[in-house]
Amino acid sequence: NVSLNTSTRPDQPAPLWPFSSSRAPMRESNCPFMRLVFFILSLTKSASAALMQYRHPSFRAHPLRALRCPGASAMARAPQAPTHEQGGVIILGAGWVGSRLAAHLAESGVDVCVTNRPPSANPPQANQPPGMHRPPGSSRPKPKYFRPIELPESIPRRAFDMSNRETWTDLPPPSSLRAAVITFAAMPEECAAFWDEYLSHVPRVICYSSTAVYKVETPGQLVDEDTPLRRTPRANAEEFMRERGATVLTISGIFGEPQGSRGVCTCLAAYATSGVKLSRRKTVNMVHVDDIIESTVRLLEVPQQGGRRINVGGHHFTMRDLLSHCNCDLPTVDDNDSGSKRVSSEYLLNEVLPSGYHFAEPLKQACFRRC
Repeated sequence: NVSLNTSTRPDQPAPLWPFSSSRAPMRESNCPFMRLVFFILSLTKSASAALMQYRHPSFRAHPLRALRCPGASAMARAPQAPTHEQGGVIILGAGWVGSRLAAHLAESGVDVCVTNRPPSANPPQANQPPGMHRPPGSSRPKPKYFRPIELPESIPRRAFDMSNRETWTDLPPPSSLRAAVITFAAMPEECAAFWDEYLSHVPRVICYSSTAVYKVETPGQLVDEDTPLRRTPRANAEEFMRERGATVLTISGIFGEPQGSRGVCTCLAAYATSGVKLSRRKTVNMVHVDDIIESTVRLLEVPQQGGRRINVGGHHFTMRDLLSHCNCDLPTVDDNDSGSKRVSSEYLLNEVLPSGYHFAEPLKQACFRRC
């Protein structure tokens, strides 16, 4: 039988039941089992109170204990360490390709900066021929064939000349960059000094080259990244950078929009008027500017390809095919050009560009220029 006593007498001992108070008198039981239950409950409450009192000073005394084992929410709120992908990209040389690359990156949300040679590096010409263009910050006019596109004011321009150390200080700090893209030919001495002082501190460096650096033994031979180079000053500068981790993109003849200054047939007309012999059997390699941009963007995103030379060859065909496509009736010779070659882009297509990628085909471009 259980009997609950709802009153407190002066001769009774102090209650052990922790919930008792002057307003809620202790309840006792004559049953040993119930008394044991009440006793265990009192110990549980006392232990909980003691633990709560102990826990707070312990946490404050050892704050690093919590930092060593943060919870998921704490990790989500914690500031993330900066990564190379969060930095900007500087394009050294905002010419015909460089300006288009800058516009593409800026439209993709990349923090991009471009350079042009300072006016002091390009003495002004008294008689500027028609159809010439001066990029901002430059006194050297450019023919339409090399004319860059106009870039928005939001893309910063810096005056830079690799041969002039005074202009190097105008560049953004290397620590703020994730990549640098060099679009012009550099000379070995100035390249070595600029690499040691600046480019060696940039996580990723891409350098544009020309397929003219390859040594051709047999007219029409296939050249890939293992083909020996002609040791020109340009090739030596590129090899200096490649041996230190740069990626060298070796680019074929470039074409662009069909109605622009670098449409396929416009390029042929410019080549024909330069005075060279038109060999019908000559192998021509051409790649669209968009393919160059796509290759560059992929190399900025994929795992580091540093220390490699990678061909961007596009498509190859004979001069005869090109003349026929452009409806050109020009004097030609039947011999084979000694520098004629077929450029392989297998590494780029298999290892860098997305699976199934296809280069734009020059001979499928509409012809807006007749020779």
